[in-house]
Amino acid sequence: MKEMVKNKINVGHILAGRAKLKAGTRLGKYYLEKCLGEGGSCQVWRAMDTVEGIRVALKIPPVGVEGEYKSRSLLREIRLLARLRHPHIMPVKNADIIDDYVVLVTVLSTKTLGDCSKPMSAKRIVGIIHQVLEGLDFAHRHHVVHCDVTPGNIFLFRNRWAALGDFGISLRVKRRNKTLDEFGTPGYVAPEQAYGRPTYRSDCFAVGLILYEYLTGVLPSWPFRWPPAGHKRLREKTSLKFVGFVRKAIAVTPYKRFENAGEMLDALIEATPKSLRFSSSATSKGAHRHSVKRNNWQMMRRKTFVKKYERVLGRLFKCVDCGEPLSESMAICPWCGSERNTFEIRSSYDHVCPRCGRGVLAQWQYCPWCYGRGFELNVSDTSKSVRYHAKCKYCGGKLARFMRYCPWCRRKIRRAWQNRVFPEVCGSCSWSVDSEYWNYCPWCRQSLV
Repeated sequence: MKEMVKNKINVGHILAGRAKLKAGTRLGKYYLEKCLGEGGSCQVWRAMDTVEGIRVALKIPPVGVEGEYKSRSLLREIRLLARLRHPHIMPVKNADIIDDYVVLVTVLSTKTLGDCSKPMSAKRIVGIIHQVLEGLDFAHRHHVVHCDVTPGNIFLFRNRWAALGDFGISLRVKRRNKTLDEFGTPGYVAPEQAYGRPTYRSDCFAVGLILYEYLTGVLPSWPFRWPPAGHKRLREKTSLKFVGFVRKAIAVTPYKRFENAGEMLDALIEATPKSLRFSSSATSKGAHRHSVKRNNWQMMRRKTFVKKYERVLGRLFKCVDCGEPLSESMAICPWCGSERNTFEIRSSYDHVCPRCGRGVLAQWQYCPWCYGRGFELNVSDTSKSVRYHAKCKYCGGKLARFMRYCPWCRRKIRRAWQNRVFPEVCGSCSWSVDSEYWNYCPWCRQSLV
């Protein structure tokens, strides 16, 4: 695939003159048996691998005017899936260009969740959603928003194994939100995604709708108001705590939902009644134990970090991308380098800077985190207590730890903020860091790896 990228494959040339696919014909080593369906961008065929002697699923862009665009879209999905290897993300067996067709080969599932009747057994759907969230958590930690989580894209196999597939319109988020051109599947699209601005919370919203639909038999429709139809059945089949979990998952306002699939998975485990706890076959159990070990290791590391540095850094928040702790004074997340964290809603201060979204106090004349014009908050409240650690050498104003600008005179603070609790300093800015935990300097964005 890397070679294809380097050689800049001319998809339009590949599509020229290719014949329409038919059942009973061969495509390379694959004998086409039946067209299982056609989505928005590709046909899905059941085929026999004549070399391995097993049945597989082939995803192939259809012939037509939009063939070139759809082939490019499938190539993009293939490259994305090459980075996402997880037990609960649809496994890819092969990806190739066969007889001028771009082909994605996956294992053949028994059916999709969309083929199942509704409402479903509460224990079964909770187990399926548990596995979907594990796969989605892996995608989110690799900065991928799926953007099309639907029952038809949740594939079911024997031994109660479920996997999330069809990353055709997924969005790779690095440091800033991007606009999504495709809309997604009507009925499962979060309000912000409908306006072209999907986030990890949008995927959580879709998962919450699916869970509600298969517990109650009712898919909530816009405008979403609580409680939706079927609420009584939800309470009867679960518990009050679980109802609260579902309500948070499908909240209309994005910031009221779970930040990402990892947080939603932790909440699901905590909210699920004992009678509905997820249990699976030996294969899935092995993957689940591995996931639990990983989560436990991350949790222990996070607790150790918080215990060691919370007094120095102040109140800590979860990064919207990786879920690790960071403080409001940081320029980026030191764990994953994300610049998408904002604090308009979760700030520990009384007011928020209109430029950088970080907290400020009413008595400050300038933002200590970003450089800009002063502001008047027209508030006399000075009750907020802040612990100051130094004085500005220009105006004598008090400074709190890790401020980048004096909140009284706006001058850049030249001193390096260092604290003996930290084991080292950044080689670029000389501020305190800890490369045992962090991959980036949160103050100057320098890589520590």
